[in-house]
This record gives sequence, C-alpha cells and structure tokens, in this order.
Amino acid sequence: QGFWPVYLTLTDLILLTSIIQALSLATFLLLPPNNRLVSNQLLVATLVFFAAGLGEIFLYSSGLALAHPNLAYLGTLIGLLQAGTLFLYTRALMYQDFRLRKEHLVHTLLFWVVGAIFLIEYYLQPTGEKLRILNERDHPGVLTSPLLAVAIHAVFLGYLYATIRTINRFGLSLRQVFSSIENKQLSWLRLLLIGYAIAWTVSMFYCMTAHVFKSAPGADWVAGAGAVTGFLFINFLMVNALRQPVIFTGLAADQAALLDDTTVPEFDQHLKQKLAQFMAEDKPYLYSNLTLEQLAQKVGAHPREVSRAINQGFGCNFFEFVSSYRVQEAKRRLADPSDTSSILQVMYDSGFNSKSVFNTAFKNNTGLTPSDFRRMHTRNDNNRTQP
Repeated sequence: QGFWPVYLTLTDLILLTSIIQALSLATFLLLPPNNRLVSNQLLVATLVFFAAGLGEIFLYSSGLALAHPNLAYLGTLIGLLQAGTLFLYTRALMYQDFRLRKEHLVHTLLFWVVGAIFLIEYYLQPTGEKLRILNERDHPGVLTSPLLAVAIHAVFLGYLYATIRTINRFGLSLRQVFSSIENKQLSWLRLLLIGYAIAWTVSMFYCMTAHVFKSAPGADWVAGAGAVTGFLFINFLMVNALRQPVIFTGLAADQAALLDDTTVPEFDQHLKQKLAQFMAEDKPYLYSNLTLEQLAQKVGAHPREVSRAINQGFGCNFFEFVSSYRVQEAKRRLADPSDTSSILQVMYDSGFNSKSVFNTAFKNNTGLTPSDFRRMHTRNDNNRTQP
C-alpha cells in the first residue's frame, strides 16, 4: 500500500490545516495564566469538538474512514458537544464566579441520544456491514434520517438563540453597573456566535443537499464547502486571539449590585441630591472606567441604593446617567472657540473611550454630530465678532 498523504486533495489539505489551527489555538489557551479560567477551559473543549467535526469530513474525503471504519462518525458525535460547551463558555466568560456543576451535564444530552442511535445502527454492526454503510453513503457524517439531521441542527440553533438572549440580558445589566459598555469580550462573543451561525447554516444546507446530490461531483462540492467554511471560521478565531488577547481574560461583573432592589419602591431623595451635587462638583464621570460600586463608595451608600436613586430619581440607568454628564462636558468643550483640542481628545477628556458610543450619545442629545456641533458654534462665534 502507498503512503496515504500523497493522495491528499486540496480539500483534504484545507481540512487538515484547519484541524491543526484549532488544536493550536486550544493549546495556546492551555498555557498559563489563561488556563486557570473556566471560560478558557470551555473554549478549549469547544475548539477540540470543532476540530473533531472537521476530522469527520477529513476521514471521509481522504478515504481513511474505509480503512478504519470504527473511526467513522466519531467526529460527528464529538462535534455535537459544541452546543453545550459554547453555551457554558458564554456564561463563564460573562461571570467570573461561574463554576461547572453536575447539573451542567444536561448539556451533553444531545451527544448521548445521538450516540445511542449510532451505537445501534452502526457501531454494533459487524465490520462488513459497517463498510457497506460507508460505501453507500455519499457524504461524511450525514445521518441516514433527514429528520434526525434537522432535529440536531434545530437543537444547536436553539442553543445559539439561548446564548444570544443571555448576552443581550447581560448587556442590559452592564448598563446598571458600568459607565463604559465598549467591551471587547462581549464583541468577541457576538462575533463568535455569528461565525457559528454561519458555519451551522452551511452545515444544515450541507446535510440537506446530501440527500439530493448523489453524484461524486456533488459530494466533492459539499465537502469542499464544509472545508472552506471551517477554514474561514477557525482563522477568524485565530486572528481575534492574536489581535485581542484581552478577550480571554474574562469579565468582572458584580452580580450583587447589578439590579435594583424592587422590594423597596421609594428611593432616597437626599441621596439623589447628593449624587447630583457630587457629579457636578467632583466630576467622577471624567474617569472612563467609573463603575456603580466606585460611585457608591464615593457618596457613602450601598450600590443598590445608588442604583435605585438613579433608576427612579433620574429615570435612567447608570450608564445613561454618567453618559449625560460626559456629553455635557463635551458640548462645553466643543462650544468653546478657544479650545483647539481635537474632537477625539475632547471625547477622551470627557470620559468616553469609544468613538461609536460617544457619537451615538452626542447625537441623541443634540441631534448633531460632534463635528457639526463644533462647526455650528464656530460659525455663530464668527458672526458675533464681525462688525
């Protein structure tokens, strides 16, 4: 027999490269100090399971599945664990106190159910029957039942939906605690989910077409599409890992101070006045990373009381409360003709650290962009100085 790598196609090489990259990124996350975070441990598991799914296609495309029939479908089964680990990864990244518990094993249910089906229909069969099944299938990892394939994809997409909802709820909670919501970890999570949604949409299309395309060219086409999708996805992860290592550091949300205590309907009027006075005189909003807890310490109150005073007394959340002061500071600077600082510098000096957040908040308040606002006041000042 010849040495099998000589017969690798371009699709095989792309798949093999993607598998190596996924495992390399997983290895990187296992290095200190990243390996101590539960979130990174779950991402490592997700990457390994993703690589297993690509490995299923590689075994089929390279012909190794026929040489080792007991390895067939293992990649598909292991890949099913991605749904649960991705969901848990999201929660672990958002909450530093997250810990894996026994009840989280429920997220492996899809693996066990589908595994039992494969055990009966494939793995307990004699070698000859396994080879017959492999020879009759047209595509790697495609289940004989289209209904089961759709059900698996529906479960995975359901996990993606649940994860997106979790992120959205968390984003709203952050506005009660942090004065800056430009968060690389949350942006990373959203991009990760978009990537997964694209990959699994392609996978669903691939599974459905497997029951339509029965020719060799059709099989090559869907295998190639799966290879390219996997390659693009894992390289997307690699680029983000290299450019933004902070995304693997985890978030620090204080759950005890996130939400208002609704059991006490009335807020402290004196605290409201104290907050307004402190914001006007001490200008803590100029500190870009101001948090609810820090502000509470400054005014000598519990974070829940401060949150309640802001929510009920000023009719906004903490982020909007601080942002309004920052916008007023920026307006004052931009309306001053003697202030020649750049708009970007004014933005940073006012406490903002994100151009998109600054521009949105400024336009919502004034109806103008910062540059239009400065231009308007410069023109008005010139008109006043003309004889």
